Amino acid sequence: MAGRLRLLPRSLDPLEDESIHGYLLRLAHRFGAAPLEIAVRTGLVDPVPARNRIPVRLLHDLDERRLDAFARATRLTRDEARGLLTAPLGERYGPLSARLLAEFRTPKGMVHNNRWILTRTTRYCPRCLSGDGTEIEERHGGCWRRAWRLPPVFACLRHQRLLLSGCPRCGQDVNAARTGSLIARASEAGLHPAQCRATVPSTRAMCGAGLAGQEDRLPRAPSAVAALLRLQHHFDGLLDPDGPKLVGSFGWLIPAAQYFIDLRALSALIFMTWPRARALADTEALAVLVDREAEERHAEFAKSRAEAKAGRRRQASHHYSDPAADPAVAGAVLGIAARLLSAPDENETHELMAPIIDGAKERNFSMSYQFRRLSGTSYPLQAILLTSRQDRGAFQRMGQRIEGQGFRRLAAAQRLT
Repeated sequence: MAGRLRLLPRSLDPLEDESIHGYLLRLAHRFGAAPLEIAVRTGLVDPVPARNRIPVRLLHDLDERRLDAFARATRLTRDEARGLLTAPLGERYGPLSARLLAEFRTPKGMVHNNRWILTRTTRYCPRCLSGDGTEIEERHGGCWRRAWRLPPVFACLRHQRLLLSGCPRCGQDVNAARTGSLIARASEAGLHPAQCRATVPSTRAMCGAGLAGQEDRLPRAPSAVAALLRLQHHFDGLLDPDGPKLVGSFGWLIPAAQYFIDLRALSALIFMTWPRARALADTEALAVLVDREAEERHAEFAKSRAEAKAGRRRQASHHYSDPAADPAVAGAVLGIAARLLSAPDENETHELMAPIIDGAKERNFSMSYQFRRLSGTSYPLQAILLTSRQDRGAFQRMGQRIEGQGFRRLAAAQRLT
């Protein structure tokens, strides 16, 4: 394919942390073309059949043939082209690591079966989409960041605000694509990169609202926003390629990538047993947000359980394991999970975790075991989730196993900071 493609007459330099979704939108706008046309011309999509969509899997990774063709056509280096994909984020973000998660070995499985990457939706910062004032961003808009596809990224530290998860005008996902395309209305030209592409159900017309500079319609308590910004600072430091390689988890040092898998497991248990962890929320406003979300999840789980008993379908666990769509709710739950992981020793850890573990077993024992034994979680987390407070011998044996795997305990000075 690379030999048959011609270089584009002009291109764009990628912006910092730009996603391939955003890059295609900006490149299409520069040419006055449809994103699908640009995807075909750059070798991302085969000309026949295009099916009027850009496959979602291209968000995450490209095979060598497509990567070479795309880099050549857009005048990018291979490293620049690969930097538009989410696969490299797996070095720091465990839920995208095929090395840590055996069930997501293939790029297709990673994208279509992994709910801890936002493939069919994206959060965004309206001020980032407004651009940085340079001529190129004034014309084609600012950066659609890769990091916005990660559930633990719910705020923009650059602009000190929470991200948005939908269009302020129509309330839908800004890239709602019924065809399962990476970009909605991929065959339409002339749309601005910072424009809502969702279809309004009542009219079946495109919303078209400008997203740059928009504000959240829901007011947020300043104390809650401040708590979420502090948590985002912590997460951003761990996601940074130059950030610390190890982080504390229940008194042990574990790889930063695995820390995010531990957060994923605890998030499911928190939703499953809510309100048992309510007292650990950073503010009452954040606890109230989780109250509403958990109530909906409990109702959906009860409905799923009734249908399973009636033999109509299998009982689904995703009602508890899915990350929250609302950025504030996502941050609230992950903040509780991070607080649990920061417990300095086994006594405090058992005291905090026992009500959650017991509550999960009471609600559904087999599902609780699924979450407590979630693939890719660290040995320190498994030691807590799979042993009881009463069985100190089992915990000690698990501790020896942890040390045998190369994990180190946090030093006393580190536990106090």
